[in-house]
Amino acid sequence: MNKIISTFISVATIFVCASTNYANDVDSPSTEKNEIQIQEEERKRAREEEDKKIIGYAEAIKSNPDNVDAHYNLGIIYDKRGRFNDAIIEYKKTISLKPEFIDARFKLALIFAEKNLYDESIHELEKITKIDPQNANAYKYIGLAYYKQGLLEKAVEEIKKALEIDPDNAEIHYTIENVYHSMGLFDDAISELKKAIELYPEYEEAYNNLGFIYYEQGKYENAIEKFETAIDINPKSAEAYSNIGLIYCEKGMFDEAVSVLKKAIEVDPTLPDAHNNLGYAYWNKGIKEKAMREMTIYKQLIGKY
Repeated sequence: MNKIISTFISVATIFVCASTNYANDVDSPSTEKNEIQIQEEERKRAREEEDKKIIGYAEAIKSNPDNVDAHYNLGIIYDKRGRFNDAIIEYKKTISLKPEFIDARFKLALIFAEKNLYDESIHELEKITKIDPQNANAYKYIGLAYYKQGLLEKAVEEIKKALEIDPDNAEIHYTIENVYHSMGLFDDAISELKKAIELYPEYEEAYNNLGFIYYEQGKYENAIEKFETAIDINPKSAEAYSNIGLIYCEKGMFDEAVSVLKKAIEVDPTLPDAHNNLGYAYWNKGIKEKAMREMTIYKQLIGKY
């Protein structure tokens, strides 16, 4: 739930006349092409290995329909490939054969959540809490399911149960922060982020979210400091660069904004908000052609073109 600041340009119609094909503007070095080819070959080999495993697990199930491990491992591969309905079948079969198999229930619950079937997800997670009442992750994900449905008070209630079980879990503090933020409880959100950072000083996402809250409060220097810390932890944090760039825009520091937003795009060319914010910066510098180009890229990335 890494938060990103965007300009949400109200004059976006200014930019719609551009139709730049941004991919054609960049000459990829041969070394980059070789790297892409290597990655594609590695993915192909991995997929071929998975295909062999699918055949092997299917044969194992044919020989023994009650082979728990085969059903479970087949479900994992289907899950990884996005074949969620097939994965659900395999996980359900696994659970029917071994009801106390917590990992299978977790994976089933997460697929239900991915498909926005939150009641089904909560149902599985509650079964986990009955099998293992001290399972903090189960309560955390129940809370997340309520959060996704907008049931924020229920979300807090469940995530607090997780914290009672595992108070030193930085991720759970980070999770409840997102709920508090959605409720407008900024002091509570800040407190949880600081606790998460205390427990895990390299928590990039926590620094980014803390910077986001400071930005919302108009504490720009504090926000920039936290975003810069996120970048120190992860120099490829495109979101943090983009957030700093937007703050520079709001301060009228458009040269600085362009510089840092270009860095965001260098790190992640597919980050829509970085292109949106860069377009805003160019527009305010009077560089209209580049502004329109960036807005076109933004629209392509969010599927508007």
